[in-house]
Amino acid sequence: MKQERRTFTGTVIARAEGEGMPKVIGGIAAVINSVTDLGYFEEVIEQGAFDNALSKEYDIRCLFNHEAELILGRTLSGTCNVFVNADGNLEYTWVPDYENPTHMSVVRSIMRGDITQSSFAFTIKEQKWSESTKYGSMGKRTITMIEDLYDVSPVTYPAYADTEADARSVVALRDQEREIEEAKRSQAAADVLKLALLRYENL
Repeated sequence: MKQERRTFTGTVIARAEGEGMPKVIGGIAAVINSVTDLGYFEEVIEQGAFDNALSKEYDIRCLFNHEAELILGRTLSGTCNVFVNADGNLEYTWVPDYENPTHMSVVRSIMRGDITQSSFAFTIKEQKWSESTKYGSMGKRTITMIEDLYDVSPVTYPAYADTEADARSVVALRDQEREIEEAKRSQAAADVLKLALLRYENL
């Protein structure tokens, strides 16, 4: 499966202790059971969808704006923690290193309220399509199982271009699956007709 990204708004929090700089930065990377309109179809993440990705060995990075060179933390090193919270949502925390100029800049921007959104990169293992009031047949995608989580990221703004490209790619795969299923049904109908004709000929 192709790697995808989604952005959630209003979820980056600086957790200060005393009057100093925050010791921990946290955010919500994804919210379950919340329908998102991606312009081509609706999407919802089912409760428990993250369990598979978090049940195996993983090494998730916390990046700024999904940029690999702007690393803020890493689960393998213990400087980042990614988990499912009590609400079933995907939450993350990371520990800033204030000797790192990138960390200092990102934390100050979060404290000022300039950065308020989070995003995550993932691949899907299982999904299902259903009826959507807006997009019709197979217009709603429910993600039931995430295969892998690659990174979580406080972001300056939602990556609309990336999300649109992801959505177009998903739609293309969905339509391909639909055509295959229709072909199977057509073939099954043809087989039934052929069998019926054979029976008729043998009367």
